[in-house]
Amino acid sequence: MARRARTLASLLVAVASAVALALAGAGCSAGGGVSDSKIVDALHLKQTARGYEMGGDPFCTVEQLLNDGDEVSAADDGQDATAFVIAGPAGEVGVLAQRPFAPDCSRRAKAKLKRLERRSE
Repeated sequence: MARRARTLASLLVAVASAVALALAGAGCSAGGGVSDSKIVDALHLKQTARGYEMGGDPFCTVEQLLNDGDEVSAADDGQDATAFVIAGPAGEVGVLAQRPFAPDCSRRAKAKLKRLERRSE
């Protein structure tokens, strides 16, 4: 019985986390930023219980999608030791990456965000 309760509790936590991620990244701000789907497509992200992974690589985990300059700035100001911002050169689109984050993933993300930023102008 206790095992079943723990399993149910774990399932509820996973579902709640998925719902929170979906609501947090459900779109872009009123300022007309880049949509989540464009960021996901550009970086080839796959949704997981921990956020998103680039190409399914657990060492390339993205915690949050940043749809506009305000979100990029706020995430950059509020980052901690476990996460850091990767953004396009103009800071108009980005992601909050979770450490450890592979250097090759960082390079690919920067290049793809730069391209995405140019297309969104």
